Amino acid sequence: MHSMLQSSIEWKPEFDFKVPVDNWMAPQKDTYFFCDLHADAEAFLRSLKLSGLVAETSSLESVKLTANGHNGKVVIGGDCFDKGPSNLALFRLIGALRASGLDLVLLAGNHDIRIYAGLLAMNFMDDVRQCHFFVRMGRKTAKLFAEIFQQYCQGESILEKSDEQIEAELFPTQEWFEHFPEYASGFMTEKKIRKEIKQIRKKRDDFMQACQEYGLSLQQVYLAARKAKSLFVDKQGEFSWFFNELDLMHVSGSYVFSHAGLDDRMACRLVNEGSEALNVEFRQQLSQGRIFQMYYSEFGNVFRTKYRENDWPLTEAGTQCLRDHHLFAIVNGHRSHEAGQQLFVRYGMLNFECDTQLNANCRQKANMPVPGEAVTIFSSDGLVSGLSGDFPAIKRFHPNQLKS
Repeated sequence: MHSMLQSSIEWKPEFDFKVPVDNWMAPQKDTYFFCDLHADAEAFLRSLKLSGLVAETSSLESVKLTANGHNGKVVIGGDCFDKGPSNLALFRLIGALRASGLDLVLLAGNHDIRIYAGLLAMNFMDDVRQCHFFVRMGRKTAKLFAEIFQQYCQGESILEKSDEQIEAELFPTQEWFEHFPEYASGFMTEKKIRKEIKQIRKKRDDFMQACQEYGLSLQQVYLAARKAKSLFVDKQGEFSWFFNELDLMHVSGSYVFSHAGLDDRMACRLVNEGSEALNVEFRQQLSQGRIFQMYYSEFGNVFRTKYRENDWPLTEAGTQCLRDHHLFAIVNGHRSHEAGQQLFVRYGMLNFECDTQLNANCRQKANMPVPGEAVTIFSSDGLVSGLSGDFPAIKRFHPNQLKS
C-alpha cells in the first residue's frame, strides 16, 4: 500500500445514523469497489496496485494477481467508456483480469448503456424510439472511434456508399423530429421530449466536429462504428463479454452496489425478487434491444439517478423496505467528489459515494492532480476503507460506530 496512505481517520456520515448493528452483515469475502473509470487504463492500474490486488510490477501488458486478488471480489461500478484517454487499453486490462480468474462483477453505468444503445441503433434505424441513440452518444465517443479506426481499420476499404447513405444508417431523419414526440409520450414528459429533440440537433453537429478533430471523415466514422459494433455487441466480438456479463446491481452483506442508486419501486422489487432475477431481466432487455423502454424505467434509474426532482423517487418508504431486509447501505459512483470518497445519509440509508473522478482528462479540466487512484474496500470483518490519492489518509468506517 502506498506510503502516503499509512495513516487513517474515522469515517462518519454527516448526520447521526442509527441502525440495529447486530443485524448488519459484512460481505462474505473482501470486496473491492472501483467506479467511473471512464476509459483511463492507467488510473485503473494504479488503483489496483493501491488496493493490493495486483503486484507492483504489473503493467497494462502484463498484470499479476496477488493473494488478495485471488481471494477477493472486484466490483466495477459502471462507466468504463468515454472521456479517454484509453478506451481499448482499459477493456484489455479488464479482460486480462477476467482471464486471470479474478472474481469480477461488472455493473452498468449510464455511459456504458449509452454506448450500447448507440451501437445497437444501427440495427434499429426504423424504430423511432431508438434510431437517435447513435447521435445521443455525443462527442465523447469520438475518441473511442478514433482508437478503433487507428487500431483496426487502417487500410480497410470503404464500401460503395455515399455520405447520404451513411447518414441514413447513423443519423435520424427529419421525420424523426416530427414523430418522436408521439412515440415517446408514454415514457417521457413533454419537457423532456423537447429537451431531447433540442439535444439531438446539437449532438449531431458536436459529434461530427469532434470526429473531425480526430481526423476522421464521415466514411471513416462509419467504418469505426461498424467495427465497434462487431467488437462490443456482436456475439463473437473481442469485447462482447462486457455487455454479456453486465449486471444492474450487486448485493453483498448489507450493501447494495449500483452505479447511481435506487428508487422506491426498485428497492421493493429488490427485496421481493432478489438481485439475480433483476439482473437476468436487465440482460434480457439489453439482448432484445429494448433499450428505450428500459432506459426510462426504474431499471434505467439505477444507473442514471442523481436523486433529482425528475428522477424516479427514493423515499423513506423505499429505504424502510431495504432496512427491514437488513440492507443498510447503498454503494455507488456517478456523482463525483474531489476529496476522495464521501459518506452521506439519504432517507435513512447510508450512501458510500465513490466516484473520485479518476480519468485524466476530467482531472486536468478540474485542476486536480494527475493521475488519479482510488478504491473502496468492504472487508469481510465489517471494516470499510476508502483509499484515494486525493485524501491524505485512509477513511475507515465500521458499523460498530453507529451504536447508540
